[in-house]
Amino acid sequence: MSSHRLSLQEAVLGYPLEDLARRSRSGGSGTRVPGAGQSSVQSRSFRAFAGNAQHSPQSVVKRIRAGGCHSKEELTRQLNYITREEAVHATWTNFAGVDRDLRPTTLARAVEDWSSAWRGAPRRGHTDHIILSFPKGTGIEAAEAVAREWGQAIFASGDYGDQWRYVAAVHRDPDHIHAHFVVDKVGCDWGTFLSISMKSELNYDVMRERHAELSRAHGIDMVASNRLSRGIIEYPPRETEYRAAHDRTGRGDLVPPPPMSDAERAYRREIVEDFAQQYSSLGLLASLSGPGNAFMEKLSQAFFASAQTLEEGGSLMAEPDTLMPSETHTTTQDGGFDAGAAMMQARGKVLAEARETWDSIQAMEASPERVRMEAEFSRTSAELLAATQADPFFRDHATIAEPDADLFANLTLSSLQHVREELEADDPRVGKIDRTLDDLRGALISAFSKDPEVVAQMGTTPEELAEYLLQGEHSIAQAETWRGRAQSLDEESSARLTVVLEKGHRIVDGVAVPRDLAEHLALDQLLTVDKHHQLADVPAIEALVDRMAGELSNGDLAKVFAGDSTPLQDEIRDPAVRAAVAAELKNEADVVAGHGPREGETVEAYQAMARARQAELAAERVSEQGAEIEDGHEL
Repeated sequence: MSSHRLSLQEAVLGYPLEDLARRSRSGGSGTRVPGAGQSSVQSRSFRAFAGNAQHSPQSVVKRIRAGGCHSKEELTRQLNYITREEAVHATWTNFAGVDRDLRPTTLARAVEDWSSAWRGAPRRGHTDHIILSFPKGTGIEAAEAVAREWGQAIFASGDYGDQWRYVAAVHRDPDHIHAHFVVDKVGCDWGTFLSISMKSELNYDVMRERHAELSRAHGIDMVASNRLSRGIIEYPPRETEYRAAHDRTGRGDLVPPPPMSDAERAYRREIVEDFAQQYSSLGLLASLSGPGNAFMEKLSQAFFASAQTLEEGGSLMAEPDTLMPSETHTTTQDGGFDAGAAMMQARGKVLAEARETWDSIQAMEASPERVRMEAEFSRTSAELLAATQADPFFRDHATIAEPDADLFANLTLSSLQHVREELEADDPRVGKIDRTLDDLRGALISAFSKDPEVVAQMGTTPEELAEYLLQGEHSIAQAETWRGRAQSLDEESSARLTVVLEKGHRIVDGVAVPRDLAEHLALDQLLTVDKHHQLADVPAIEALVDRMAGELSNGDLAKVFAGDSTPLQDEIRDPAVRAAVAAELKNEADVVAGHGPREGETVEAYQAMARARQAELAAERVSEQGAEIEDGHEL
């Protein structure tokens, strides 16, 4: 299983599509697909999510496994099969980018021309057999128009390094209109061998997105999205098994999916959970587009419903339905309303309003309320970050600044805030944290009041400055704003500000963290800092080290120094925190005993241990929920 975490855009759309406006290597002008390049990755992603939420049909582009021809005889049989008179609505061939109708001698000439350029014995054959499927109810003329334009864009435009000749046929199956493309893999201009894979410039994501884009241009509702974005965990069945079952029973959808390991299933479920959050964010974005827009209100409800479905372990559509429009959904996106364009407009409107809101917050009088509103703005930005496709404005407001870039960053305070957020509201430890913060607030206000002139020059007050420091961590946008205020000071005032802040940090360093919260803070700090952070510079770890050094007997300490951390188990339950404290106890003892200078150990090993433990706990939760998963498989 790959350790690479898919981004949401990758998981929905696959690899980013190449710009078809470029000139082809074969010297052509780079034939453009209608609509290509006119929509950004953001709008395509919005359209895919909106289509999923509305149960739009999915683009299906399949390459027939073992469908490649290895000889003239096989090619003859295949071309005769796809162009047989009783099945086809239209047939054509394409050479040098020009469609030509089939004539009595066309197929025989194609077999001779193609095979004359074949060399070697490629494992998958000298040709590819591609099927382009359409939703039930699609008009045959519209399907033919899409198929012709799709073939031109994919194989005949020269946009993918060469042009490949092909024979195409649209079949008039009443339940499943589809087009066949038999493609000669030898390029016409450069002899480039056709390669279709996720590692190639031409891949299935590109082919499916072009199919959906062209279909929509012809009034056929269709999107191209990943199975996981629809909550479908299982892989699709193997083509050979699907077709065998379909030919035998007429129900290929009953074929069980390929097996999947527990680890892979857990990984794919995690991605689906990310999608649930994405749908929820899009629901919020759609709801903010303004009252009175009936379509956006319905779309918002569909997004929220999709999020709930995925959260509950369901899928947005059963795989057999991907070729069938919903009974309540027209093929023109509710009378021609473009959901992708509407979401882009909503995105622009929300972004403009957000900028105005941030400016309004900065224009407020200095007060703790302004700081709290900045923090709330950061939380809202985090909710909208995915919905706006990581717009830089929201990214800077949702992303925590690095400690080196934040004059007011404090690891102890940020950990207190993190732990408080994780606890239930009625947990008595919440009250302990609040009392600790209140005590610190009073001490900090007193300290910052000692130099009111410098504080005033920054455009703030002791109360606001104390509230800002108590947050512990800040967004990139917050940090830049406050750093700008500090940089506006002259050299003397800047030095005085440094003294004021040092006093504040010393007050925080002396805080007495409640005993039953010490381990929580230590674990949070281990996971928060960079992996190269010095273990000795993690405050909560050092506080536990000091406490254990004072409370353990000499005999128990000797055991810890010898590598036995058993004496720490009653006080420190988490294995990673316990191992880090044991290492620091031994390290400090070695320094006291004169066995050498203090070793500069980093948190990396203990951080990895903590994350591994979290993964184990997550796997256990998934295993506990396994009994709720239905035994039957749905494609």
